[in-house]
Amino acid sequence: MELFVLDFYRKEKKGYRAIVITCDQPHERIRDFVLPLFEEASKTIDPELMKNMSIPNLNTPGIIVKQRFGTGSVTWANIEWLRKLTQLPIICKGILSPIDAELAIKYGANGIIVRSTFNHGGRLIDTAPPAIECLEDVVNAVDGCAEVFVDTGIRRGTDVLKALALGARAVLIGRPILYGLACGGQDSVRRVLDILKRELVYDMACCGLTSIDQINKDILYKH
Repeated sequence: MELFVLDFYRKEKKGYRAIVITCDQPHERIRDFVLPLFEEASKTIDPELMKNMSIPNLNTPGIIVKQRFGTGSVTWANIEWLRKLTQLPIICKGILSPIDAELAIKYGANGIIVRSTFNHGGRLIDTAPPAIECLEDVVNAVDGCAEVFVDTGIRRGTDVLKALALGARAVLIGRPILYGLACGGQDSVRRVLDILKRELVYDMACCGLTSIDQINKDILYKH
């Protein structure tokens, strides 16, 4: 614990601007339906190809490992303890329930990231609701006491527009950035962001909007 606190203070001094706590992955899921696929795929990996891959820590023979469970579940007491250590904003990531959003604020969170567990590759819990369907309820529960962001499934400008209309302060983009990075490095990442920005501007124009602060729920159709 002392090492954690020391490392934490070092990061503060280095200019970190916020702390994001993952709250939606208390332990690893038993993925018995996936492991056989990895086991079969590992039989066909070309050893020479692996030598040339720029992933020095990838140990091909060790891909198949025993299923393990983490024991470091985050509790509200952890958030409260962390709040006493720092003045930096604390953001709780992976909140879907309005009740959890209220508790996060009660114990010291300054921000909420609404994210479905599907964002972990759909491997944590089946039938979890999409983040976009939970967003409005969380925004209403927070009632302006914290910033609300949304993650999961942001692929087009219309996704950004809907999230902002439902009350999100901003959206988080994951896989599109990784796709761009894999295809063409930094320039392609910039290209991904440019595409999303252009789409958002176009979609806003189609809704008769000229600025972000004009976006509200009136543009949405709910069935």
